Amino acid sequence: METVDQTKNQGSKITSALQVGSGVNIQELATSLSEAELNPKIEKTQGKITETEAKISALGLLKSSLSIITSALENLEDSSSITDFAASSSLATSVTAAADGNVAVPGTYVVQASQLATPTRIVSNSHSSQTVSLNGGTAFDLSFNQGPSPGVTTAVTVTNPTPSTVVQAINTANLGISASLINKSAAVTENALVTFSAMTSGQTFTVAGVTVTASGDVTAENVAAAFSNIAAGRSINSTTNLSSSGTLTGWSTAVASGTKVRFTSTTAGGGVTDLSASGTNSGLLTIATTQGVTDEWYISVVGETGSQNQFTLSSTPDLGFSTNSNILSTAQNAVLSVNGIGSINRASNTVNDVVPGVSLGLIGTSSATITVTEDLSSLRTSIDNLVVSVNDFNTILKTMEDPDSTDPDVGGALSKDSSFVNLLRKKVRAALLDKESATASGSMTTLRDLGLAYKLDGDIEINETLYSNAITSSLSDVKAMLTANNDKQSRYDTAAKGLALESKVDLLNLTETDGLLINRELNADSNLTKEKDALTALETRMAEAYTRYIKQFAAMESIVQRSKSTGDYLEGQFTAMENMYKK
Repeated sequence: METVDQTKNQGSKITSALQVGSGVNIQELATSLSEAELNPKIEKTQGKITETEAKISALGLLKSSLSIITSALENLEDSSSITDFAASSSLATSVTAAADGNVAVPGTYVVQASQLATPTRIVSNSHSSQTVSLNGGTAFDLSFNQGPSPGVTTAVTVTNPTPSTVVQAINTANLGISASLINKSAAVTENALVTFSAMTSGQTFTVAGVTVTASGDVTAENVAAAFSNIAAGRSINSTTNLSSSGTLTGWSTAVASGTKVRFTSTTAGGGVTDLSASGTNSGLLTIATTQGVTDEWYISVVGETGSQNQFTLSSTPDLGFSTNSNILSTAQNAVLSVNGIGSINRASNTVNDVVPGVSLGLIGTSSATITVTEDLSSLRTSIDNLVVSVNDFNTILKTMEDPDSTDPDVGGALSKDSSFVNLLRKKVRAALLDKESATASGSMTTLRDLGLAYKLDGDIEINETLYSNAITSSLSDVKAMLTANNDKQSRYDTAAKGLALESKVDLLNLTETDGLLINRELNADSNLTKEKDALTALETRMAEAYTRYIKQFAAMESIVQRSKSTGDYLEGQFTAMENMYKK
């Protein structure tokens, strides 16, 4: 299919071939005539396309706006999400409290633990390292007896035994008992005692990064005092006949005691290398072995709280697990009272089945008052969100139906479809404030009973007095109306649904298969396709009209050209005859 421009190129070739003619610009004339014939229809069709595209965009925005309303309704569908509960403790250092969803019961509860739940805790004897060989490297069994006497005995084999492999064997046995290694000496700071000797001129030594040189006789006490000065932040040169270079590194020095100075590592638990001296006269000082605390590695074994989780542990060789002093605690239940009802036993310090809907955390044995209150803020937030979403929808719809709207996208897009707009507004209204609940309870039948009402401009507002009265005196009825006292009820459930779900389903039906909006959108899409096809056909007709005019004018030009040639011939003959007679 040729375009108008392609057709005009062909017309240009035709007129060029003619070369001489009437002098009329037949291309311009053909263009003007073809446009005069078809431009009005093309412009009209283009206008229809623009309107239809705006309508499709408007319908898409309406669908999106309705989905926001249905999302707001979802927050009102479930009974457990309409209101929350809050729990507070008068003494959180002894008892903590956390409300659980919608199942808590408002009230006041006095809670006191007389005994906290504890696990069995056992430690081994100390070991020089975490990898030291145990039992000469020969495998042995750990014997666990779990539960109240007589209990159940389980053997856990340790191969290539070291403190680390003992821990690994316990943790992989899946007995509900965990083990770990603890290094008691991890933060020890190493130190060494240095005894200095007298020095004579030219003697030198180096220790901990500091080089000391004597320029004369110096007593042992003065040498020791020099390092004491370093600890005090003074120069070593304050001592007669001594000079120094370098910086004390990795160590600090204490005040000298006669000829002795104690050096202390600046890195705790770092496995510091023994202090040593170097230089030509390093024998001028004596350094005691760097002192620390020998590593003490312990195997810590812990079970679960509760008397049923008691256990004992023994082994051959004896690692100290059976030693009374190494049994730090024995598993026991928590014992508490609630509102004077005592001797309540629980295996854990987290108790969630005594006060309905409240999880108690037992930390100490002091009494605490737990207060449970209902939080209505979530209900109000959900209602406010619903109101905002409906009013936003109403604003958008008014913009679309207003032919004078300046909105660049959808302003006036539905101004020629007032019947659809009115029907849509009616259906949305029927799905919300006008809808009566199938699960009405007491005085609660519609959203109007909750204080919601339409204003004259179509927006929704909340009557605060009605709303307050409803949630204060009829909260249970409000929940029954909105949710049918259900959580996560399916839209396809044949049982009576809460008003929130009913309203949501009615709105969803507008945008789903055979719904009002989806049908209108499908019709608009179909019309747009037809209009674009019509535009293509008109553009083709314009190209054809241009071609037709070009051919007609080309034929005319050919006649004019032949007539002009005949005239030129006759004029030449007459001129020749005239010249002949003049002679």
